[in-house]
Amino acid sequence: MIIWDEAPMSDHRCFEFLDKSLKDVLEDDEHLFGGLSILLGGDFRQTLPIHPKSEKSKIINLSLPNSYLWSHFIVFRMHHNMCLSQPSNSDRDIHRISQFASWLLDIGNGNIGSQDRNDPDNTKLIEIPQSILINSVTDRLKALIDFVYDSDVITNPSPEELSVRAIIYPKNETADRVNSLIMSKTVGNETVYNSSDSIKSQSHDTLELNTLYPQEYLNKLNFSGIPAHRLLLKLNTRVMLLRNINQREGLCNGTRLIVSKLLPTVIEAFIITGTSVGKRVYLPRINFVHNSTNLPFTFTRKQFSLKVCYTMIINKSQGQSLKKSWTVPFTISTFAPEQLYVALSRATSPDSIKILLQQEEDFPLNNTKNVVYKDLLMMVDMREV
Repeated sequence: MIIWDEAPMSDHRCFEFLDKSLKDVLEDDEHLFGGLSILLGGDFRQTLPIHPKSEKSKIINLSLPNSYLWSHFIVFRMHHNMCLSQPSNSDRDIHRISQFASWLLDIGNGNIGSQDRNDPDNTKLIEIPQSILINSVTDRLKALIDFVYDSDVITNPSPEELSVRAIIYPKNETADRVNSLIMSKTVGNETVYNSSDSIKSQSHDTLELNTLYPQEYLNKLNFSGIPAHRLLLKLNTRVMLLRNINQREGLCNGTRLIVSKLLPTVIEAFIITGTSVGKRVYLPRINFVHNSTNLPFTFTRKQFSLKVCYTMIINKSQGQSLKKSWTVPFTISTFAPEQLYVALSRATSPDSIKILLQQEEDFPLNNTKNVVYKDLLMMVDMREV
């Protein structure tokens, strides 16, 4: 059996390619996937296939329900939020958690809120409850950080504490800025690792390109999924892998670790999430290649496949359950489809979440946008068992 988690995030062509490949490998053209059993997991209320600069119609067309395979799957629906299930809760807590779970479902289904005048079909304005808002102090960002990473966690970090805490942001730029702020509060000496950047072109002389694009310019370039030129680390810093390095050893894209040694050519760290918790690993520099039609060259950066992750973006948080102090900071207009539901549903209780909402002019107080593609959810519901 092949188990594919977070299936709704994948382009339906990935599944179709797997189907054709297995038919060839297993020499069975009569059965889907060559007769092999396929189990898909995921929630269509969460992040959909990501395609740069795509409109709603293209995103929906890329999703699994628009594949020829979809009609052959048997769809099962879960009816209980297992992340919020705590057997030791009192009757009062169970009732409060049940209300929170219902509120999350209503957000994921786009059933609550008032219609946004600019996009009435897909967007609604959601009022955030006062109980989970941070809005009563002068320095709200500091209050947000203190809620998640109190002084004891900062000065005496442990894998158990760091693995269940996170600050979630919609955008990388803001997350990087807050990561730097939290790093400045941690103890220890800083070690800086600079990348080695180079470019290559098939249509131009490389020497000419090096003249046009000096190292100072290349060092300032940043691309999604590629670490920054300047990586600043301390001992006990929490970091995240940006590439699959060794899946058998638990070193996958998104794995979180704690730095234990900062050596000149390798970094020693301990895994704190996934199936290899506690394992000591050594991470080398690797090449990251970015090839885009927007650039007249192929860009290569040799750097450690790491990023500081006291904060992370919403898409990276998908699939994680955070059991302790957890926060979602955002502005009103920064959400992509389904991101609000993904961010809020990472919490394991109403007490483990706080929201920092930056109010915008001419906008209802304590409101934010919730973008839901109901067309796609209706396609999924039609296939329910």
